[in-house]
Order: sequence, then structure tokens, then C-alpha cells
Amino acid sequence: MTGQSLDIKIESRNVGMTPRWKTEIERRVQALETGIIRPTHARVTLTKNAHHKKGADNAEALVVITLPPKRTVTARKESKTFEEAIRAAFQAIDHELEKIEEKRIARAAKAAGKKALKVEALSVA
Repeated sequence: MTGQSLDIKIESRNVGMTPRWKTEIERRVQALETGIIRPTHARVTLTKNAHHKKGADNAEALVVITLPPKRTVTARKESKTFEEAIRAAFQAIDHELEKIEEKRIARAAKAAGKKALKVEALSVA
């Protein structure tokens, strides 16, 4: 662990932030810190879009996670309730982080394989 603390920004637009939503967001952001990839910044914005939306899905959650060194992962989900939108957005973020971890592991395994081949070639020669 590098000792960096995770910077979390939570905001709402056109709707009042409830303690329940804020607690849920903080809990889900903290859960992201337990993986191999450690986010450095998280921004979550809840927006009520009643003016522009005719359907029932007017609760929107936008989650932006910054990963070292300079990579961002973004998820925007709309639903009938903010609880559902928050859950869906964080599930999408989890899925993206899993894909990134898989790619890093595959890249590391490929590099280790190449290194082993070089060592074997040098020992044979």
C-alpha cells in the first residue's frame, strides 16, 4: 500500500442528498479499495432528470474512479430509484476493474514467460 488516502467527492443535482445514499456510496467506494487495483479518487454525482425525461427512469448515478497512474473508469446508470442507479453504476465499475485486473495479470504472465524463455536460452547457450 502506498499510503495514499482515497479522495471521495459526492454531490447531487436537482435532488437533496440523503444520509442513506451517502452511506451506501461511501461503503461501495471503500469496497473498491480492497482489490488489487487501488483507486486514488472517486467522484459520484446523483442527478434527478425529471425535466428532460419522459419515462420513469429519471434517477441517474454517475461514478468516476481514477486509477494510478492516470486512468479513469466511468459508469453512468439511470433507474427509477437512486438506490438502483447507484447499485447498477457500481456493478459496472466492478466489472470494468475486474477486466483491467485480468489484463494486468495476463500481461504479467506473458512477460514472465518471455523472461523464462530468455533465461532458458541463455543457460543452453
